[in-house]
Amino acid sequence: MIRRAKLTDPRQAAQGRRRLLGQLAGAGTLAALGQSSRGADSTKPRRIAVIGGGIVGSSIAMHLARRGAHVTLLERLAPASGATSKSFAWLNPWTQDPAYRRLRLASVGRWRRLDEALGLGVTWGGYVDWASDAGDADAVEALAATLDGTPHAVTRLDAQGLRRVAPALDPGPVTAAFHASLDGHADPVRVTERFLAVARRHGARVRFPCEVRALEIRGSRIIALDIGVERLETDGVVLACGVDTPTLLALLGQQLALRHAPGILAHSTSGPAVLRAVCDGPHGIEFKQFPDGRIVGNDAENPPPIPAHAAILAGPVDFPNEALRAQHGRRILSRIGAVFPAARQQPLERLTLGFRPMPADGMPVVGPVPGIENAYVVVTHSGVTLAPILGELVTTELLGAPPSELLAPFRPSRLLRST
Repeated sequence: MIRRAKLTDPRQAAQGRRRLLGQLAGAGTLAALGQSSRGADSTKPRRIAVIGGGIVGSSIAMHLARRGAHVTLLERLAPASGATSKSFAWLNPWTQDPAYRRLRLASVGRWRRLDEALGLGVTWGGYVDWASDAGDADAVEALAATLDGTPHAVTRLDAQGLRRVAPALDPGPVTAAFHASLDGHADPVRVTERFLAVARRHGARVRFPCEVRALEIRGSRIIALDIGVERLETDGVVLACGVDTPTLLALLGQQLALRHAPGILAHSTSGPAVLRAVCDGPHGIEFKQFPDGRIVGNDAENPPPIPAHAAILAGPVDFPNEALRAQHGRRILSRIGAVFPAARQQPLERLTLGFRPMPADGMPVVGPVPGIENAYVVVTHSGVTLAPILGELVTTELLGAPPSELLAPFRPSRLLRST
């Protein structure tokens, strides 16, 4: 029996999914993902559709194409047009969770290899974090301690040491500080474009603007996608479409809750390049500088909870007017300028507002979709940091390798709920 699950009718799709065979999970489903639906001829490359053209989907498409899969990447708007282009793009291992830290550390290592091989233009300037009062000093020290006893342990600094490591800063009072040499930062749009160029060179098709209108399901497998202009037959589907992922999962009978996580970044015009490190300053200031001198940063994890932001804090909508957008951008650059004098000389170019794909527990969701033999989901915050390792590990699992131990703590079954 063949069913069509349409994006325009998610409730009908969910009802249809409840009539499917029992759910498949764990290693059995991963084994099924590694089998071609074309029968015994396993020498033929698998046809895999990757839905989502951000940095994560592009990395997966590149790795799959390099391994010989027939890849079609489908992007609703344009590559890197969603959260990727609004990302701070800091490549780092920082988290208190040991399993998540291992995954992030592995990915930073992959970043270095890919940067060398593909010329991604990563700035490997490390990371400095400092506090200006006793209240924040404990938080800085707690973060530094997470890498103690590892090959990546940080260097604690006093005020003089901080100025020596980052002489372009004027940090003010320093109650605690450290320098981590491992970290880097990148231009996520440039990297996404590079990944896609490599994928195309290995035969991948990149389709945009291209919206998946329906999924054609036979038994417990997706056999084709309706993308409007054609029916795209497939042996496997990867959902890597950021905040749009729950909509497609609903068509497969699964519910995934994402936090609403808006974030803003101020971008200055170009100027003298005097800073290589990613900087975390007092009271939430975070910034970096590109090789062309552009400064990018923020001063809060989310837009402040004021009446003008009510709509943004409630759902994925833009600022109500350009004046408010510019006001935020100038405020952020002014606060950065208090500790980084170069920011005082460079006017605001633009302010971006993005919506981060943030699973409910803050951890990645990576693995087979329960109940569908040939569907795989990847949704995560810190997608820029994780893109290389996810591209590599997802590819090996899709092509039949044993389940990755690095991904074991992040399987979808912990958060997905059947509808």
